[in-house]
Amino acid sequence: MTTMTAPVTTITPGQAATFAKGLRDRDSWPRQLLAWFLVVLAILTVLPGLVLLLWKFPALVGSLLVGVAAVLTTWYFLAADWILVAAAVVAPAGLLALWRHLHRASFAPVGARLLGGVRATFLYRPRWRRHTIACGLATKDRNGDPVIPRLVRVISRYGRDELRVRLLPGQTPDDWRDHVVQLAHAYRVGGSHPEYIDRVTARTVKSGTVTLVFPRADKLAAPVPRFAPLPVEQIDFERLPVARREDGLAYRLQVLYTHVLVAGASGSGKGSVLWSIVAALAPAIPTRLVRLWGIDPKGGMELTMGRMLFDRLAWDNGRDGIAEAKAEELVTLMEDLAALVRERTGDLAGRTRKLAPSTEHPFIVCIVDELAFLTAYMPYKTLKTRFDSALTTVLSQGRAVGVTVVALLQDPRKETVPQRNLFPVKVGLRLDSEEESKMVLGKKAWERGALCESIPMSTPGVAFVLIDGQPTPWRVRFTHITDDDVRDLAWNYTTPPPPPPAVEPATPALAAVPDPDDHDAAETPAVAA
Repeated sequence: MTTMTAPVTTITPGQAATFAKGLRDRDSWPRQLLAWFLVVLAILTVLPGLVLLLWKFPALVGSLLVGVAAVLTTWYFLAADWILVAAAVVAPAGLLALWRHLHRASFAPVGARLLGGVRATFLYRPRWRRHTIACGLATKDRNGDPVIPRLVRVISRYGRDELRVRLLPGQTPDDWRDHVVQLAHAYRVGGSHPEYIDRVTARTVKSGTVTLVFPRADKLAAPVPRFAPLPVEQIDFERLPVARREDGLAYRLQVLYTHVLVAGASGSGKGSVLWSIVAALAPAIPTRLVRLWGIDPKGGMELTMGRMLFDRLAWDNGRDGIAEAKAEELVTLMEDLAALVRERTGDLAGRTRKLAPSTEHPFIVCIVDELAFLTAYMPYKTLKTRFDSALTTVLSQGRAVGVTVVALLQDPRKETVPQRNLFPVKVGLRLDSEEESKMVLGKKAWERGALCESIPMSTPGVAFVLIDGQPTPWRVRFTHITDDDVRDLAWNYTTPPPPPPAVEPATPALAAVPDPDDHDAAETPAVAA
């Protein structure tokens, strides 16, 4: 059986020369096909890289584009080399400076990355290897050579540097928390401000990485003056400006549809938190859109100066009546609030799941000073039981119907305030110990830097705010409200008197109307028989 072989076509030298000549000809189809292939290959290779570069470093790409545009424009009009260099440097810097001046909020994250890149290049990376080995944060491979954790990036926000580090195999965030203070000392964090070392933290934001926070300044060192009042139509009860953040912006606290627990040692600034919230709510008080209720077991020392702001206020002045009778007034006010919550719940059932405050159903904020006295220290067991029952009702049912409790206390122990977990918003001022900080804000918040026990006594009003659902607490300083500020609030935003009760129109009295038949009969003469 014979096998057939396919014919083999050989390319002659003349044909190869003709093909090569065609490649050199720009109009030939092989040249055009090769050109299109190279264009498509370049697009598929370079374009994803450019998109990724623009996505991760928009400010860098924008600055480069502005610099290139400036160089080309200058080269077109003026060809001097030194002018080209100046244009390439000044144009991006001028653009960034203009951006920062016009819209600081949008520039902040971009500027933080740019400054962080500079500080990483000249400060952190040159000494990173030596310091991590000295602080016991490096490991060794099988040959005994040190393995250094990778410094991913540095972000320099206002007043602090955030160093994101890739964990080595076998390391945990706890290893870095145990050595982060040593690393901060190696980098001379704080300089002439050793108290900054107390704010050095290591927290986990993403699995496999740890973020080190090195403070550089403290925007909250100076007292924060009272904010200017907002018009009523601009007040958002879920975003009340009450404090200043570390980046210099206003911190806005949610008060509607929640409850707020404020814990702090004596002199830590609980009054600043209380009156900052009242000052933010005050413009809505004369319109009866907000009604303040107050309970002050300390003889009225805190709340009575602004009693004209309150729709209802109960306090024990220590003079009128016996102590138990005055304590019952405090308990009665909370029971009345619980009854109002139940009434609103019944009225709104089936109509809405969340009340929008109005003049008909105003937003009620009940401020309780020294909550621990009413829940633990009050010597009258029956009154204490009644208060606990009413408070639990308000905390568990009041949020959706527009009733909020703002409670302040010094002793945050669970046995002192059993309802502590019913407060979604927790504010930790300066506290006496690490255990108390963990009681108020939780262990996770403490590990993320909420060290309430490290707040200096010289900064009353500085606090950490933790909201349920947000793992990282905010470090803020509440506004400083003086006695004159309280008097000014009470004078300008006095609670209006309640509207008069509706009076039904009186029914007019019935007048006697003579019967016309009787009148005719009286005028008819009698007929003789």
